[in-house]
Amino acid sequence: MSSLQKKSMIATAAIFCCRFTGLLREVVYTSLFGATGALDAFLTAFRVPNMLRDMFAEGALSQSFTSVMSKVEKQEGAGAAWQLANRVCSQLVSLMLIIVSAGILLAGAFMQALYPESARVVVEQGNVETTTFRELRTNADGLKEAVFVAPEIPSWLSTQSCIRLKTAEQLVPGEVKELKDAAADTASDNTATLAVAPRGYMALATDLCRIIWPFILLASVSALCMGALNVFGVFGLPNLASAAFNLTTVGAGVVIGWLIDPTFGSDALYGFAVAVVLGGAAQVLVQLPKLKQKGFRPHWDLGLHWRNGWLRFSDEQARKVWMLMLPGVIAAGITQTNIFINTSFALYLQPGSVTALSGAFHLWQLPVALFGVAMGMVVLPSVSRMTLTEGDNGREIAAHLAKALRFVALFAVPSAVFLSLWGEEIVSVFFQRGRFDAEASALTGSVLAAYSLGLLSYAGMKVLQPVFLALEKPWAPAWLALFAASISVTLNYLFVMVFSMSVQYLALTTSVVTTLNFLFYFLYLRHLLGTMACRHVLLPGLVRILGAGLLLGVGCYVARYFLFHGFTSWSFLERLGTMAIGGIVGAGVYGVGCLLFRVPELNAITNRFLRRRKA
Repeated sequence: MSSLQKKSMIATAAIFCCRFTGLLREVVYTSLFGATGALDAFLTAFRVPNMLRDMFAEGALSQSFTSVMSKVEKQEGAGAAWQLANRVCSQLVSLMLIIVSAGILLAGAFMQALYPESARVVVEQGNVETTTFRELRTNADGLKEAVFVAPEIPSWLSTQSCIRLKTAEQLVPGEVKELKDAAADTASDNTATLAVAPRGYMALATDLCRIIWPFILLASVSALCMGALNVFGVFGLPNLASAAFNLTTVGAGVVIGWLIDPTFGSDALYGFAVAVVLGGAAQVLVQLPKLKQKGFRPHWDLGLHWRNGWLRFSDEQARKVWMLMLPGVIAAGITQTNIFINTSFALYLQPGSVTALSGAFHLWQLPVALFGVAMGMVVLPSVSRMTLTEGDNGREIAAHLAKALRFVALFAVPSAVFLSLWGEEIVSVFFQRGRFDAEASALTGSVLAAYSLGLLSYAGMKVLQPVFLALEKPWAPAWLALFAASISVTLNYLFVMVFSMSVQYLALTTSVVTTLNFLFYFLYLRHLLGTMACRHVLLPGLVRILGAGLLLGVGCYVARYFLFHGFTSWSFLERLGTMAIGGIVGAGVYGVGCLLFRVPELNAITNRFLRRRKA
């Protein structure tokens, strides 16, 4: 096993802890609140600062900082590298204080732009046999009200009950409608049934968003710590820091939420919003001892001065970090931007659509983070140092990347097969409990299957994306990100607003855009390096891996057809046991396929294991 693969496996193990605790966090959310409008409001509120965290802090900033700091450390030594870290950290905190303040002030505008307008539902008792729509009116407070006449007023109706304004505008006076509580029954094939939400959740989402905003400052500092430790060969602890965030969010959220509302109604989500900020603080604190051990001594150093009426950098390397980051924000944020766009469109679909997207995305992210992100994290410092060597190093970098892509494909291919064919069953094992029922599992599973179509491309993109920073060529992928975002918006608008398609098509858009993004990265790097070692390194191994994946796909399809019938109605232990056995057998089938097709990476891992056993 090469040094690249060994470091990647260390990072993978740490990221597994992070992603597993992230899934635990999602399980707690869905168990306590179900696929409801209240949880949709929390996830939507978290989406804005979290998107900035993904595309800015843990994406472009961390990668650009790691690339520059690696070169400084090699050329000038550790002291100069830590001086750069202090300057960038001071600049980052100053910038984040401005962004957080603006985010808190503009939270209401963000949520108003995302949420579809609602109309209050007013039911008046009258001498009628069935519930009939009377009119859409504006009350004295300027709020829209949809007025119905019914034989009796439903006991579950409150002054906060509402429907979407677009739905109310389509109602015809005198039209007969059966009103149902959306919190109790969201599914109905009867076109005469109108689901009434218990409240409009825009105000709740706004409050939660304001509470969560300081998290982006803490997450940004944590990402800087992660990049610095990566430069000095520490890959495990920075990812375990994210596990600290997840565990703190769950533990503190449950305690504070219970203190606010012991029944865990929608108000308990305020406790989870506070816990997000506490988790961000924990993420920073767990990395500080290791940073100190490596030589970091924090002090305030902005590294800026006034010249001719402008604020300028006094450190060229710090300026380079931010200049590399600027296009990286666009390039690294393409998937996060697409997810944010999906969220805004999902709010126009059935309640629980945002929750389905979020749950499926976390499951999709697990294999991507385990192998794609881990490999990209290891590739960046090594490629950055390769660019400092004299001579034509394009072939060396290309071979390095080809091996990394092949190693990632070894794990991404079976992951895509499992998630696409067993999506509903996997969701059921992780999330189906409490208020998250079999119907929610089916919806989330279909979304996961759509996401899985882009899993291999997304994992490969995570490997190639940091290389543009190491080569100091960040602008080309940034232009594609803008183009891809326009494709995403267009497809989502067509699917939701024009053709009234379901939430699965939003996930399909993400897969399409991600695949296009990967192809561009690959082809452009081939142009820059002169080769991508396809003929002799990448393609032979990739074809063998795909052959083993095809064998696994046949096995998974047969197992689902004959063994998993009625899976979501089984008890949790039955589901867990069956899925565990199925996963073990599936892994065995894939392993046999890799042996039959002579996949080189499997031989490397096997030989490494055998050498350890002999030792």
